Amino acid sequence: MRNIIIFKISSFFGLMSVLFYFLHVIFGRMFYEDYNPLAQAISDLTAKTSPSRDIAIIFSTFYGVFSLIFTFWFLLYFKGKINGIVTIASGMFFSVSIISFFGYTFFPLSESGYAGEFQDVMHLGVTAFVVIFTIFSLILFGIGFIRTNQYKIIGIISFVTLFLMIVGVILINILPKEYFGLAQRINIYSIIIYTGILATWMYKNIENY
Repeated sequence: MRNIIIFKISSFFGLMSVLFYFLHVIFGRMFYEDYNPLAQAISDLTAKTSPSRDIAIIFSTFYGVFSLIFTFWFLLYFKGKINGIVTIASGMFFSVSIISFFGYTFFPLSESGYAGEFQDVMHLGVTAFVVIFTIFSLILFGIGFIRTNQYKIIGIISFVTLFLMIVGVILINILPKEYFGLAQRINIYSIIIYTGILATWMYKNIENY
C-alpha cells in the first residue's frame, strides 16, 4: 500500500510539470514587454540576455525537476508490467527528460533569436535529440498500448500527439518566420499536454498492477 501511495504521488509530479511549464511561459511573457509569441521561440524567455530570464528560469527549472521525477517513477513502476514495447518507450521518455533538463540548463540561448554562438549551436543540438527521442518514444507508446486490450485509447492519443508534433515541425519549416513561435507551440505544447494525460492515466491505473 505504501508503494502504491508513493507511485500515485509521483503521478502528481507529472501534472505539476505541465502546470509549471505553462507558468514559465505565462510569467516569462509578462516580464518580456516586447515578446511576440507568434514569432518568437519559447526558449527566448530563458535566453541569457532575456528580460524575463530571472522569473522564467525558476518555473522552467521546477518543470524540469518534476518531469524527471515523474518519468523516472513511471518507468520504474511500469517496467515489464504491460509489455516490452511500453517499457522501452518509458525509458526513452525518461531519457528525453534528462536530455531536456540538463541540456537546456547548460546551454540556454545566448540571446533571443539565434546568435550563432557555441551555446546556441548546442541548444539546437539538444533540441534535435529531444525531438528525435520524443518521436520514437511516441511511436513505441502508440504501438505498445494499442497492442493491449484495455489501453488502446492511450495508444491512439500517442499517435495523435505524434501527428501534432510532426505538423509543428513541418510548419516550422514552411511558414514565414513571423509565425515560427506559433508552429513551435503546436510541436511543444502537444507533448506537454501528453505528459499530463500520461500522468493522469498512471494515477488511475497503478492499482491494476
